[in-house]
This record gives sequence, C-alpha cells and structure tokens, in this order.
Amino acid sequence: MHAKVTSKSRPKKQFGHYEQMKIAALRQRLRTDFQLSIITLFGVCSLLLILPFAIYRLVSGNWLGATLDFVLVFGIACPVFYAWYTGNNTNAGRMLVLIYSTGAVVSAEILGIVGLFWIYATILANFFLVGRRTAVTITAVSLIILVVMGKGFENTPQVFSFVATTGLVSTLAFILANRTEAQRIELELLATRDPLTGIYNRRAMTQELGIAVEANKRHPSPISVIIFDLDNFKSINDEHGHAEGDRVLVGFSALITQSTRQIDRFFRYGGEEFVLLLPAVGIAELTVIAEKLRLKISNELRSAGAVVTVSLGAAELRSDEGWQEWLRRADTALYAAKSSGRNCSVVA
Repeated sequence: MHAKVTSKSRPKKQFGHYEQMKIAALRQRLRTDFQLSIITLFGVCSLLLILPFAIYRLVSGNWLGATLDFVLVFGIACPVFYAWYTGNNTNAGRMLVLIYSTGAVVSAEILGIVGLFWIYATILANFFLVGRRTAVTITAVSLIILVVMGKGFENTPQVFSFVATTGLVSTLAFILANRTEAQRIELELLATRDPLTGIYNRRAMTQELGIAVEANKRHPSPISVIIFDLDNFKSINDEHGHAEGDRVLVGFSALITQSTRQIDRFFRYGGEEFVLLLPAVGIAELTVIAEKLRLKISNELRSAGAVVTVSLGAAELRSDEGWQEWLRRADTALYAAKSSGRNCSVVA
C-alpha cells in the first residue's frame, strides 16, 4: 500500500525545508561576517542581561529604572536588526556604542554607584564594536562625564579607584581588541591569498566571480576574464627544479600585477594557471589587453636564461550565464590557444 499524501501535508513539508534553508543562511552569515557576529553577540548578551533587571525593577515599583532598562533594550535591539537587514555593520556598531555609553552615564546619574558598574561592560563593547580611535574618544568622554558629575561616588577615594580601574580595563580592552583584529586580518589573508605568489587564491576567485555576476545582473556593464597557462611549465620543474619553477610563478604574478589596474583582480587558479578579472572591459578591449600581456611575458619573463611564454583564453560575461559557464568559455578559448601552438591568445 502507498501512503496517501494530502494537500495539507505538502505545504508543511515545504515550509520546514524553507525554514531550514533560512537558518542555514543565517549561520553562514555569522560564520563569514566577523563584525556582524560581534554585533549580534554583544546585542544578544546585553538584551539577556538587561531585560531581567527591567522586569525586576518594574515589579519592584522602580518605574524610572525600569523605563531606562526597557529603553536600553529597545535601543540595543534596533542596531542589531539594522545590521542584519542592511549589512551596514559600521553604522550599527557606532549606534550600539553610543547607546551603551549614553546608557551607562544615565544609569550612574539615576541609580548611583549601582549604575556605575555598567561602564566596565560598555568599555569592552566600545573597543570591539568600533575602531580603536573612536572607542578611545567615546570612552574618555564617558568617563570624564561620570567623574565630573560625580553622582555615583560617595567620596574622593572612590573617584580615584574608579579612574584607576576603568583606565586599566580600557587599556586591556584596547590591547585585546587590537590583537583580535590583527589575528582576524591575518586569518583572512591566509584564507584568500596564495602563499607562494601573494595574489588571491581559488577560493577568493569563486567568491569574486560570483559577486561580479550578481552585480552585473543589477547594473549591466562589460566585464571579462582571462585565463593564463604558462607554456611547458612542467619541463621547467623537471629540468631546473621546483625552486626555479616557484621563482617563475612569482615573477609571472609580479609582472601581471604591475601591468593591471587597481580595480582588476588577479587569482592563482591552480598550478601554473591564473585568472584575471577585468571590470569595465568589453570584447574589443579584451583582445588588445590579452595580446599586450602575452607580449610582456614573452619579452620579460625568463627561466635559466630561456624565454617563458604563456597561452591565454579570454571571455566577456554574457547576461544569461553564471560564473561557471563564463569561466568555462574562457577555458575553452585557452585550450584553443594551446592547440594552436601555444604562446598566443584566443578570445571566446
């Protein structure tokens, strides 16, 4: 017997699959967008910490404190949603920092010494949500206001203790945030750069080509790719060793990088194959550029005194294709160039 599938069960199954896809997409954004993950982490933790205080003060009849807490909860939630909706992490971080700092100052004014404790969490958030210079400025201004107002202090020793502890926390937060940022940049470079040549790797290439295709759908304009393949590269490794082969790859990458624009993107596709992404370049310009680069390599690149040549295949993006089909047409053109005797360029 076959189980009967009703019309009511199908939409429920489709809805579940759709929700799973949405959750997967959200997780992917958190994994790949470091700043968004920091904003989300601070936002969620702040909401979970402040909301119980808001409820407790409301139940206790402390209407002023409860109102402040609920305003902070709403104010913190808005930038987090803004970051997810717009992708503008910079502005979202600035808004959160202003809300945290203002909330800490107002809390100290209303609640006294109890409200002062929130400044330590605020200092940490400042240095992770915005640039160090901005964080130092906002933190310093907040601390000066708190000291000048003096509502949270009972005597002068408390003021000095507050200045000393917040200064120490600020220094540690600065060092930790600076180190974290440096490590993040280093990891991003390792993930997107070829360790030998220093240019972008294949992983970065797939991302950039995908972005280029999507951008072209929204705002059509000429854009092209060139695939390079160093001719007879295996013989260089076999006859002169891999160290010489590496030197040729580095020299080739340097020549192409020097001969292209800042808006162009150069990638190591794999082995001796490379890809050049050329925004705002159509079929007419592409033919000239490909030939110019081929001549430059044959005129300037050498291996053990011998001329090194390159074969090129190029293609302009069509409006009806994805980046895989686009790259495949360029690869087919490259194959035609190699079949024609190498050291030539073919445009699809």
